[in-house]
Amino acid sequence: MDTTDHAFKSDLAEIAAEKYKAGTLSRRGFLSALGALGLVPFLGDRAVAAPTELVVCNWGGQASDILRDLLGKAYEEETGVPVRVDGAGPSPGKVRAMVESGAVVWDLCDSGAGSAIVMNGAGVIQDIDYSIVDRAKVLPGTDLPFGVGNYVFSYALAYNPTMLPDGVPETWADVWNVKDFPGMRTFRKSVRGQLEGAALAMGVAKDEVYQFLDDEGIKAAIAKFRELRDNIIVWGSGSESQNLFLQGEVAMGNIYSTRGYLLKDQMEPGSFRMTYAGGVLQPGIWVVPKNNPAGPEAAMRFIATAQDPDLQVEWFKAIGNGPINPAAAARVPAELAAWNPTSAENVAKQVIYSDEWYGRNQVSAEELYIDALIG
Repeated sequence: MDTTDHAFKSDLAEIAAEKYKAGTLSRRGFLSALGALGLVPFLGDRAVAAPTELVVCNWGGQASDILRDLLGKAYEEETGVPVRVDGAGPSPGKVRAMVESGAVVWDLCDSGAGSAIVMNGAGVIQDIDYSIVDRAKVLPGTDLPFGVGNYVFSYALAYNPTMLPDGVPETWADVWNVKDFPGMRTFRKSVRGQLEGAALAMGVAKDEVYQFLDDEGIKAAIAKFRELRDNIIVWGSGSESQNLFLQGEVAMGNIYSTRGYLLKDQMEPGSFRMTYAGGVLQPGIWVVPKNNPAGPEAAMRFIATAQDPDLQVEWFKAIGNGPINPAAAARVPAELAAWNPTSAENVAKQVIYSDEWYGRNQVSAEELYIDALIG
């Protein structure tokens, strides 16, 4: 299981493609924004590293043609060092198979903490060299010995004030209050980032959510979703959640913060808001496979380059991904600061996503959750 959520990574690539095609993201801005992810041209089903290039594996996405034809070429022109991407998805099983067979073709992988824990346990990834990578340039808790944060996104509460004449939701308890806050809601057609809101709606403190969600707590949260069943439209992709708001089909819901970042400019003035109160903050994690072809130093230096706060601000401005570097928050333009999931103010409001909890509970909770929403 990729606990950083490969569906989100694909969605992020789609957002970048949409903005570039619409002319709202420049060629240079596209490069700066996504360079930190290693999102560069695809090489088909495999990527082969030469001594003078770095191969990054991510989860692909619909923007593959643009990434191939624009981003990689521009990066090579500006740095002289080719960076290639294999969009096959760096699952723990694939990384382990490569390392154990002695046929490693990836230098750096865009993963999650849960997957990193699995790969470290299997002995197939390298420790991060913190003499090159700067611990001070990531959020606390994302500087694992064997992986390091690269960006952040959130599951957040979004709503349309024009569809809520008697008041707007400020908490997840309000979302469950259909009497005072009528209208359709939207939640993800996957349990990730969703049960937390139900727990908060029941009065659980944000720092105690995962302790609450034991077997009995999961059942209670699922029952809470059953209460809303007639008022829920599910979304399977980020673009679906975005369209539900654009088409006026929902008054509120739980969506990716990156989609909310787009909606603020796409909706009519005053018709869209998003709050990080009770949001679920989730980081991505860089991992380096053992025996990577370009060598550990090359991979570490790429990570270090991606930590640049100005680069991360450009990345956030382009597609809404929260900077992992705390120093970047102060550099976010004032008019955009409220939309940054990693500002100090917004971090303080959120639940920190637990990969360990999902590793133990996702499969069983997913089945119950889907049945509660759509049977």
